[in-house]
Amino acid sequence: MADGNSDLEVQADSEEGLVRGLTRWHALAIVVGAVLGTGIYIRPASIAQLVGSPIWIVTVWIATGLLSLAGALTYAELANNIPRSGGEYAFLKVTLGELPAFLFGWMRLTVGAGTVGALAVASTVFLSDLLPLDGPWVSITSPWNPSTALVDLGPRQLIAVLLILGLATLNVRGVGKAGRFQSWITAAKALSLFVLIAAVTLFGRSGGIPVDPTPAMPGLPGPITASAFGAGVLAAIAAYNGWANVAMVGGEVQDSRRTLPWALTAGVLIVVGLYVAVNLAYLHALPLREILTANSTAHPTASSVASRAAVAALGPRAGTILPLLFLISAVGALHSNMLTVPRVLFSMARDSLLPTGLARVSAIARTPAVAIVTLASVGSILAVLGGYDRLANMAAFGYVLFYALNAMGLLWWRHRQRGMVASAPGRRWIAALFLAGMLWLLVAITMRGSVEIVAALLLMALGFPVFAYMRHRRLSDAVDGRL
Repeated sequence: MADGNSDLEVQADSEEGLVRGLTRWHALAIVVGAVLGTGIYIRPASIAQLVGSPIWIVTVWIATGLLSLAGALTYAELANNIPRSGGEYAFLKVTLGELPAFLFGWMRLTVGAGTVGALAVASTVFLSDLLPLDGPWVSITSPWNPSTALVDLGPRQLIAVLLILGLATLNVRGVGKAGRFQSWITAAKALSLFVLIAAVTLFGRSGGIPVDPTPAMPGLPGPITASAFGAGVLAAIAAYNGWANVAMVGGEVQDSRRTLPWALTAGVLIVVGLYVAVNLAYLHALPLREILTANSTAHPTASSVASRAAVAALGPRAGTILPLLFLISAVGALHSNMLTVPRVLFSMARDSLLPTGLARVSAIARTPAVAIVTLASVGSILAVLGGYDRLANMAAFGYVLFYALNAMGLLWWRHRQRGMVASAPGRRWIAALFLAGMLWLLVAITMRGSVEIVAALLLMALGFPVFAYMRHRRLSDAVDGRL
């Protein structure tokens, strides 16, 4: 549908009562904007510590990008056949049934909402580099370890909540307005990243990429192993997360059968190109030792890889520019989640798997206002209660689990259905490759046995009794209706 169509004409095309107000460029901005967060500015250090050489650092980013591209092609086929709001919820409901679909939505409301909280927290961290922020007004300490604060309440938490609520208000006012904002902020993020790549490459000193793939430097691991490479991919996958968000707004995208596959494929290719270029720029500007000792779990107080590379290229004045770049990236990724995830809750409520109030559409803006406010509320609570790393790790586990289930669903559905839109040759093998990669990551994540994984599993397990209750309530309402 052309952009110039009237609102009434656009609304008539949406079977869910929503406005098809998102163009193909809005969809592309959602894909790129959701992925370009803060990981590319920080993660290269931990990956370097795992794989130990420039050649393998770049290989990890390329391999993870190709795995993400396989996922995008898998989701493109699903979106081509199931172009509805809700994305993975709609996909799973058709391919594997209602229970897996509900559990995906439940994950997005609980574990997945940690992404909203984590990005809001990250935004306050970058803002504090630009403006002085006071310490917490109130700290609630652990009863078994009084020196450890469980919850801090202060200006950082207040700003994180206000940021979430502000972006929620923008989305309630109209999907077209939200799409335009996402386009502008994604363009700003991509342009800033291009500028960083150019500045570091042109003005940075050459770090000298060693020919020897395992240079003899203290602190470097030995020859690369499958375990180390897998851990590197696991670290990089979080920086690529977010490309699937665009499928959640399928019911509000113009010509969604063509637009969604195009946006998914083009968006991931753009991100892969940017990420590889950024890492090459880091390696050009910095000696490997400076990358290894940049901000990471091993060096929590050090400056980030991006900061070190920019300072090397532009001098100390770059230290005042980078926090603004990081802040823009975090806000853009946060807004992408606020734009897309409420559509999952909206679709579930339409199926009576969540309270029906979540399916309420604003009479004026034609947006799922109650679902947007609900996600904002949960995200705000998590932003106050949790830290960035813990929230992000919990959410990443949930995403990988349902990436695998969606690939499995596509393969199973194609096996038993003959009415699907024909896919490109070899697409089935791409989905199988993506499934194998996600299963491998799940095993690697679970073997780590972290507190975040246990917490994520417990929260998702609560979805089973909730699903049983909602199914029983829906059946009872149906019986009462017939009577």
